Amino acid sequence: MHIALSWDITASGARWTTINDAMREELKNYPWVRPLSTFYIVNISTGEQRDSIVDALTAVAKRFPEKINFVVTPPMSGGGYNGWLPKDLWDKINERAK
Repeated sequence: MHIALSWDITASGARWTTINDAMREELKNYPWVRPLSTFYIVNISTGEQRDSIVDALTAVAKRFPEKINFVVTPPMSGGGYNGWLPKDLWDKINERAK
């Protein structure tokens, strides 16, 4: 099972990096791949893990005065992604998108 998520941060420079790192920190306990700059495919085991990630990202967004927008998909099993990416990324995506 997996989710896909992405975010936008209105800050720039070092501040953007600080906020982005705080968002990424909330994914540290899950296998993930980042095929685009702030687009992640995250392997999860349960819907509760998805809810936990949403809660953690929401807490980060509330912690910073800059606007942080994010989207998280419902939990998904199987399926396939399409696009134009380096081949090694497709292997990593398929490994997590089970």
